[in-house]
Amino acid sequence: MSIEKLGERPKSLTAIAKESIRRAIVDGHLAFGSQLSESVLAGQLGVSKTPVREALLQLKLEGLVEVQPQSGTYVFQPTEEQVREICRFREIIESSALELAMKGDTATLTLALARALADTHDASAENAKDADDGRARDHDAAFHGAIVAACGNGYLQQAYQLVADKIHALRARLSIADASVDSCQDTHAHIMQLIREGNAKKACTELRAHIRSTEHSYIRASQMQTADEKA
Repeated sequence: MSIEKLGERPKSLTAIAKESIRRAIVDGHLAFGSQLSESVLAGQLGVSKTPVREALLQLKLEGLVEVQPQSGTYVFQPTEEQVREICRFREIIESSALELAMKGDTATLTLALARALADTHDASAENAKDADDGRARDHDAAFHGAIVAACGNGYLQQAYQLVADKIHALRARLSIADASVDSCQDTHAHIMQLIREGNAKKACTELRAHIRSTEHSYIRASQMQTADEKA
């Protein structure tokens, strides 16, 4: 597990502990279903158990941590059905956001969206050979996040945050040899082209198909890690 030890004392140790543990979960350093010890985490972070306990409670509310009575605290373990639900939810939010960004906003905003997507695509392409260092998945998250950010609907944006970390956690566990990972850049490029052309219908259709294509990869990734942990 890789959790960065705290250096300077911030105003809120709970906030820093929460962010450190959250990053360890979503970046894949803490395996799905792994047990979390307040004492161990406190020692790694260089703080008392109190801010760690408070951080875990907050992460529980966000769905990244599960507390099992008489057993302990664990990293969330998505079932196959839950992964499917996350992907369906993501499909609805992102396609609706893209439709709003292209239909309800000005041409200037559409160009800004295309530019933002192009920037994340170009940066991801440059780092494709280093996909295992985390930058590729960060750029993929930025690509999809740019769509939601451009929709101008605060409720859609808030709704997306309900699953954003879980999506990132699943993304972090994808094998770089996965076919869907290899095809991501081409698909992103196609979506960007449709956005530039102002073809909202086809862009939304392509985005939905793209999200659906990752569903099986996410399921395999979560199941594979569970199998590795049991081996």
